[in-house]
Amino acid sequence: MIVCQLGRTGYASGLELQEAARERVLAGGDDELLLLEHDPVVTLGRRGGVVDREALARLATPVVETRRGGLATWHGPGQLVGYPIVHLERAHVDVTAFVRRLGALMLAIASRLGVDDAAYDDRRPGIYRAGRKLGSVGLHIHRGVTMHGFALNVDVDLAGFQAIVPCGFAGLHVSSLARELGHPASLAEATTLAAALGPDALLGAA
Repeated sequence: MIVCQLGRTGYASGLELQEAARERVLAGGDDELLLLEHDPVVTLGRRGGVVDREALARLATPVVETRRGGLATWHGPGQLVGYPIVHLERAHVDVTAFVRRLGALMLAIASRLGVDDAAYDDRRPGIYRAGRKLGSVGLHIHRGVTMHGFALNVDVDLAGFQAIVPCGFAGLHVSSLARELGHPASLAEATTLAAALGPDALLGAA
């Protein structure tokens, strides 16, 4: 697996990078993992989602419709976004198992940064600590290759989540590693961990 650490990347540019990587994988190239951080944006999954567009306008946050699974979520500075571009058949893994692997990768990163009691929830794909959501998962599969992926709240301004119904669950509390720890958390360290752990977490275990 080729890991690309891309830093701060606009959402549209990130989508173009995913599509280019998907074409490389479909042509027989190695699977790829794109790691980045987005400018503030709210994305809607295939099922749409509830958003307060006036509140988002006040925050100068655009809303983008996507083809990933799930509903509304927020991306922005301090959040680690991982886009695995993986040919599932060649990796010998089905969609459900792959989504769980994404959750396990986020849990491993969180644990190494000090939050070691979070858990993955199949019913609301993501990782949670005491009911507070720390990371989300949403995939799109095209010709057997994954796009989109996971978003882990490392050290973010959580105001953006207040203008949406996260993943369609009213009353769902969103948190971050920094808030749970009570002190700043390093996005750079989280990215380094994702780069080191990602290939084995996503492809190494059958």
